[in-house]
Amino acid sequence: MPLVDGAILILLGGFVLFGLWFGFIHALGALIGTIGGAFVAARMFEPIAQWLHGLVGGSLNLERVVVFLLIFVLVDRLIGLAFWFIEKVFKFLTIIPFLRTIDRLLGGILGFIEGVLVLGLTLYFASRFPFAPVGEYIASSGVAHWLINAAAVLVPLIPAAIRVLRSTAGI
Repeated sequence: MPLVDGAILILLGGFVLFGLWFGFIHALGALIGTIGGAFVAARMFEPIAQWLHGLVGGSLNLERVVVFLLIFVLVDRLIGLAFWFIEKVFKFLTIIPFLRTIDRLLGGILGFIEGVLVLGLTLYFASRFPFAPVGEYIASSGVAHWLINAAAVLVPLIPAAIRVLRSTAGI
């Protein structure tokens, strides 16, 4: 197994542990944050990356990936914060026997789903806007290809202009 596969699996395990630790409501907020983050970032990253490129120069593809990730994480965490408040309101329900255990198991499942989507979407963008040596790592990874295919459910959230850019520019 390539080293990159091991690193990806460790990150995915972190998402599962996150879900197990925080439970269903928090993990649901994180999953909705992932989808919302992808939606907002996909619509805002290109103009911001172009503006940033005009200021600092460098690799436009690297700036696209970094800006996408920054917007994605910001929106994801803001939605997660809203669900954290909801979780605090409903915390009193955990006095029901076994509810906390079920809450954590469902959270672990949602953590896995969120991890697949976050890592897959990140790898999707890194493969569409390649910069050395990330493209080589993704090409050598079986896990990365599986995650990219699994995250394809979020691709419709990405504007058609980016899909056209990718197909016409060969990126």
